[in-house]
Amino acid sequence: MICKGSSYSKYIDKGINIFFIFGQEIVLKNNARDDIKCYLKQHQGFEEKRVIQEGGIDNIHQVILENAGGSLFGSKTLIEISHTAKGKIDNYIQSLVEIPNINSMENIAIIIDSRLDKINKRLKWFKAIDEIALIIDCQKLKSFEEKIWLKQQLKFLDVQKRSEAVERIFALNSGNLVAQQNEVNLLKLFNASNHHIQVDYVDDNAEFVPFELEDMILKRNTSQALRVILSIKEHDDHYAALLVWVLGRIINNAVAAIQSPRPDAALLKLGVWDNKVSDYKKLMQSFKLKRLIGFQKKIFELDLSNKGINKTNFWERISDLVLELSSR
Repeated sequence: MICKGSSYSKYIDKGINIFFIFGQEIVLKNNARDDIKCYLKQHQGFEEKRVIQEGGIDNIHQVILENAGGSLFGSKTLIEISHTAKGKIDNYIQSLVEIPNINSMENIAIIIDSRLDKINKRLKWFKAIDEIALIIDCQKLKSFEEKIWLKQQLKFLDVQKRSEAVERIFALNSGNLVAQQNEVNLLKLFNASNHHIQVDYVDDNAEFVPFELEDMILKRNTSQALRVILSIKEHDDHYAALLVWVLGRIINNAVAAIQSPRPDAALLKLGVWDNKVSDYKKLMQSFKLKRLIGFQKKIFELDLSNKGINKTNFWERISDLVLELSSR
């Protein structure tokens, strides 16, 4: 079953336990993933979580079967498969569809978060996953769809204020869902501080994987980058070392490319996706080489802090570095 990124909420409670998310619009992807996680945890009792990155493709079958019967204490397990690099997505799908009754296992749920922007729906692997999963296609919204989406995000306002806010935010940020989401979040905070809505609305229960930090920094989205850091601190602080690795990768890629006579080719050789090359180049234009090298030193210090070798506050230091990197 396939649906748009703006209408997935109609289907996540239909007994489906496999979700495949892809598309160009990162806001829709993030919202879909967060809402699915929230539903599975609150309504289906999925308390445990396993994350499989690109390097774990060979043992997906084993991981799923190990968790199919629940843990030692009978907990349900959510398995997140992050398709973040250039590995073939059909290998992931093949590993899933070969497992008998994969879509009817009560103790596991699977979310595949793919970096693919578009997919040929006639491909064999796509047809295979379509038969067992809810596929959420998060493409850019048309203008009228943006307004409908924005209205849904502003449900915490009364009707009159909601209509005014929709028109104002859309007029200023048409075509930019990230900016619209930021405006919505600011309105939530403002209303909460003035007791116009319950504070529950701004209690951010969203969970992220560290690799999303790269997108937020490259897009220079400071608020979302800090949200990723805060969420991981609250929910998955064992990912601290992976956050350091992601930041180090961004900086090292930029340092290598800025010193190359052919920056585009250098970035591609380093494993940067084609659609991110322009974002990396914009980041490189914002900093001189000397400052980027200074960032490398900060990464080294962050690694020491995470390992407890120095006494600095790791989460404060990493937030400061993210602010420096993502600010325009």
